[in-house]
Amino acid sequence: MEVQRIVDRLDSLISMGDGVLAMREDDAVNVSLFQQWRTSSLAFLNAALGPGSVHYREFEQNCKSNWYYQAAQGVAILRAAKDDIEGGYLQKVDTFVSAEIFDDFLEMAEYLLDNGYKDPAASLTGAVLENELRRMCRDNDIPVKSDDNIGSLNQKLFQKPLYGKPQMRQISIWQAIRDSADHGKFEDYNAESVKDMLKGVRSFLAEYLK
Repeated sequence: MEVQRIVDRLDSLISMGDGVLAMREDDAVNVSLFQQWRTSSLAFLNAALGPGSVHYREFEQNCKSNWYYQAAQGVAILRAAKDDIEGGYLQKVDTFVSAEIFDDFLEMAEYLLDNGYKDPAASLTGAVLENELRRMCRDNDIPVKSDDNIGSLNQKLFQKPLYGKPQMRQISIWQAIRDSADHGKFEDYNAESVKDMLKGVRSFLAEYLK
């Protein structure tokens, strides 16, 4: 999912909110329309920005009931979120987009593996892992060099520490498989080990791409 698609979804929710406000009944709005819009808005803000984001918390706290003024506040919060995203001020959105892209690559790796191509599947999975380790370093103010690889990035994150020795050792195993695939040492690993790598990297990204 690209940032523009996230902005487009916010536009849709804002328009929906305007429609809710148009259904004013004295000091309130239509309760059914309000609940549908509120649920969709909270679900999206949670996914795109996270439950700890100021936009999610403000929406959840200030847009609880179908009073007109609360619905109006909800629309205003969505507009603020859109402005901040378009201005590039929200890091979570980049992570969300990254997660979507990486999932596409991992699905491609899984397709390759299922069709008997373990070597490109291992190489592709390793590339996704290295890219995410770089992102984790940048997000945690850890200096990264252009020639850093999975091994050096893994050591930096372990020393921070962002995770413990068991995770560090597991990443080292994935690195070995990726290096063997990239250097034509295809006999050093089998399809089952690539399958385990793919499953493990997917779980790793699910935990740390937050």
